[in-house]
Amino acid sequence: MNDLLLKLYTSKWDELCTAMQPILDDVTLEQKPTCPLLLSIDNEAEFKSAEIRVMVYGQETNSWYDEFHQNKEPIIDCYNNFFNGGECWGYSGQFWNGISRFINLLQAKHPDKKIKLVWNNIVKIGKFDDKGFPPDYIYEIERKHFSVIKEELEIINPNLVLFLTGPNYDSVIEDNFGLLEKEALSEFSERQISKIKIDGIDFAFRTYHPNYLWRNNIDSYFNRIIDEISFTNK
Repeated sequence: MNDLLLKLYTSKWDELCTAMQPILDDVTLEQKPTCPLLLSIDNEAEFKSAEIRVMVYGQETNSWYDEFHQNKEPIIDCYNNFFNGGECWGYSGQFWNGISRFINLLQAKHPDKKIKLVWNNIVKIGKFDDKGFPPDYIYEIERKHFSVIKEELEIINPNLVLFLTGPNYDSVIEDNFGLLEKEALSEFSERQISKIKIDGIDFAFRTYHPNYLWRNNIDSYFNRIIDEISFTNK
């Protein structure tokens, strides 16, 4: 998987760097791009053998690694250290606490099954030294020159996908996967929790970012999602 991910990134890298250079050179632009989020699987054999393989998407990276540059290797190393190396769990932020809460609840429902997790973001290139959705001149370059999310998913092959992105990012999900077939789960509105269809994925859901969920009974959202899935025969 890591070889295929690197091959995917490399196939688009030169074109992406060329497209980004005018933005990096333009002193009139206040917002510059950060490095893209480049994934790496810690232990491929363990991941492939896990009965429950989870891909969790956040929104976008904020100041990931450094201002955009052309060297892929340290960017991948940053992902390895931060996520695979476990640095992310030392943060007290609501996003990582939310992911931890979801995995704990999922494991409690399936105590006999091994769960492996991959973290991703639905926007791969965010703002350098700032937060929030990047300006269009950055996002459009990602869409045109670094559209990798669908292929990442095919390579990693999770059987459960959770978008902790909120309904305002549904258009971004659709930029990557096409028009979404969405179904609200009972007791919740479509904006609160949507079960969505993605080819090749057993279960996929979109709900709010944990910043919202922690203020609105996060367990009720996560348990409703978990109740909707079954890995009995997986």
